[in-house]
Amino acid sequence: MAAITTAGSNFDVQGLVSQLMSLEQAPMTSSKNRINTYNNQVSSLGKLKSTLSDFQTSLRGLISGSALNANKTDSSDASAVKASAGSTAASGTYVVNVTSLAAAQTLALSSYDGSTGKITSNTQSLGNATGGDLSIAFGSGTTLSVTIGANASLQSISDAINAKGGDVSASVVNSGTDGYKLALSSKKAGNDGAFSLTGGAALGLGFLDFDRTSTAASNLAKRTAAPSDAQFTVNGVAITASSNKVTEALTGLELNLYKTGTATVTVTRDDDAVIKNVQAFVDGFNKIKSQIDSMYKQSSSQVTDADGKVIGTAVRLDSGARMIMQDLTAEMTVGLAGVSLESGLGYLSQAGIALQKDGSLKLDSEAFKKALNKDSTAVYKLFSNSNADGYADRLNDKLNKMLGPEGMVQVRTDSLNQQVTYEKQKQDQIQARLDMMQKRYMTQFSALDAALAKMKNQSSYMASMLG
Repeated sequence: MAAITTAGSNFDVQGLVSQLMSLEQAPMTSSKNRINTYNNQVSSLGKLKSTLSDFQTSLRGLISGSALNANKTDSSDASAVKASAGSTAASGTYVVNVTSLAAAQTLALSSYDGSTGKITSNTQSLGNATGGDLSIAFGSGTTLSVTIGANASLQSISDAINAKGGDVSASVVNSGTDGYKLALSSKKAGNDGAFSLTGGAALGLGFLDFDRTSTAASNLAKRTAAPSDAQFTVNGVAITASSNKVTEALTGLELNLYKTGTATVTVTRDDDAVIKNVQAFVDGFNKIKSQIDSMYKQSSSQVTDADGKVIGTAVRLDSGARMIMQDLTAEMTVGLAGVSLESGLGYLSQAGIALQKDGSLKLDSEAFKKALNKDSTAVYKLFSNSNADGYADRLNDKLNKMLGPEGMVQVRTDSLNQQVTYEKQKQDQIQARLDMMQKRYMTQFSALDAALAKMKNQSSYMASMLG
């Protein structure tokens, strides 16, 4: 701090006050250190909460069964039929014979009739003096209403249809000999996506009208592709679908039809995917342990009160985190009720998932596959069952409580944030006291400086008189 001008005694008032105030800063420094410690703990708890949530996510698939019922498919002719299987699909062989694919309806609309001329550009006014609504009705039962402006062109009609975002797309094409046409295409294949248009005649644009149920030659002339449903059989059972992506024919199995022909689809359990899901469970548990261990290693500094007195350590303040790990680990040692080591699968260790000496989990993939192949139902029950005492069931229940508003993580976080608020309030009080102290020191030492300067002047005067 720069020195200030004194009354002449060469007494460094500012320097002395700065040194004294530096000593008085100890309580403020301790408070700032405590806030840093609390904030670090809040940050660690936030990361722990995220890790616990991630672990809980891995449990949901084990509880629902989707993680353990992963399936894979194969097709003898993927160019004709491909399949994907969900967790509810039944393993087996399915012979799929496709006789026809689903197709979307398309139209090409123009006022050209061989005698009255043709539309010569996409922006040519079509002569409708007033505007109105064009209605598009689909086979699925839905209706789309499109407002057509006065003196519309093919381009403005196309734009108006596309702006509605319905299940039909529009464009303007130049056919050459027959001039410009409005091309309409259903976004959905099959009869559900087929559509009719009405209201064109009332607009003076009768060429826009089309009846999807009419067989009149003049009507059918507007259709460039007829709608059709997919026709196929699965193991001899006839099926009709409005799309080439079929999701409702077989539970949990999606069929994608690409061409007519026959393909054999097989569904089998995907052991590699199951192992990956179980490994995610093991990794999630180990990540929690690693993070809690890290929190303790990083929280070994002492914590002091406002007077600098040691009141404990960050480890003691966050002992609840270790309790979380102890609670989760304890669940790993409790087997299923009524199932013994001799009578069946009652412990995860029997399926190749075992606690290690350091408290982490380890998965023996081959042992797990062996257990799965021997009795998959028993393995599923290890994680979740009707008694809700599977490992995933119990761990999920624990995590719900830990992560809830009354759980350790939130309660501890709230407590630490309150302590931060309290310390900030104390800092305001400490700073106010420091400001008053500094002002008092400056007043006192400035007065001392003036007194010393006066004494110096008197001494010099007396020396000159005694000369």
